[in-house]
Amino acid sequence: MQKMKKGIAVALTATMALGGTFTAYAADTATTGSTSGSGTSEGHVEQEVLNMVLPTVDSGSTPFAYIMDPERLIQGTDGNKYAEGTVFPAKDGDTGVYFLTAANTYANTSNTLQAINKSSCDVTLTVDVETTAGTKDITLATSSTPSETAAELYLGLKVGNDTTTVKSDKQTVTKTVAGSPTNFEIAVKNGAYVYQEKADATTWKAMNISMTGAVSKKEIASDTTAPTVNVTWSYAKAADGATAATDAVDYVAGPSVAFTSAGAITVSGLASGQTVTSVSIAYTKDGSQQTEELINNPNVTWNADKTSGTMNSNWTDYLQGCGSVTLTVTLSGNVTKTASATF
Repeated sequence: MQKMKKGIAVALTATMALGGTFTAYAADTATTGSTSGSGTSEGHVEQEVLNMVLPTVDSGSTPFAYIMDPERLIQGTDGNKYAEGTVFPAKDGDTGVYFLTAANTYANTSNTLQAINKSSCDVTLTVDVETTAGTKDITLATSSTPSETAAELYLGLKVGNDTTTVKSDKQTVTKTVAGSPTNFEIAVKNGAYVYQEKADATTWKAMNISMTGAVSKKEIASDTTAPTVNVTWSYAKAADGATAATDAVDYVAGPSVAFTSAGAITVSGLASGQTVTSVSIAYTKDGSQQTEELINNPNVTWNADKTSGTMNSNWTDYLQGCGSVTLTVTLSGNVTKTASATF
């Protein structure tokens, strides 16, 4: 009996000790909790760049200035009034209106200017054209075909692929030129985020602008004058939903070459120290493919650095009927650029 009581006492003591352990554990367990943390923002970067590069006209240059010759005095005298070597369009197809396109070189269409959209967004280009009327001005034609019975002058402003007849009152042409968002990136500069042009961005969309003309082959009074043509351009961010023009062209930064059917050759955009090393043309004459080097050709007049050259009439007459003639310019560093003209 004594042993049984002692055993019961030990069991009760163990039970009480174990119960005390459970009670302490229950008291230390939380049933709710919370924490907090302050938030920060990485900030905002304006991901839109509006940068339209409008046509640049060199000081003293007037690309849309022109000569009209309704009586075809120039062609009738082979241009003898002008400096030796001056080039005018071939008689066949000549329209009687001449724009200076290079040194001593005239064509029926002006040089082309470009408005380049170097933006991340679409831009709407607006080009206005009108004439300043003089009291003795020749009559302006209302279409691209001047009158066959009276002296009339036609001037056409070409923006992209669309040509607008120039009138005494203002005519307006608008074109939406696509932006190039893939030419930009978010970067970190001086510890801050910036939206900037990529270092390798070279190709953008551009709109071409030029002027063409024609004049009736008719006699005029000796005091007849030619009207002054005024062209202005401006731009704004395109409205939401505006459709980008399909006649925009690619503008590629760096050297470029222009070649006209009047025999004018222009090389521009050379990097510092870059030079012209050779210039050649490839053409097909009488069924035979020909290649000619032009740098030392006596029938081509060059400026000192060979960035501007003019074929004389021996070349331009010889190339008539050859169709597409390809010009290849090689620059230092073995860089080649090509351009084509139709003869």
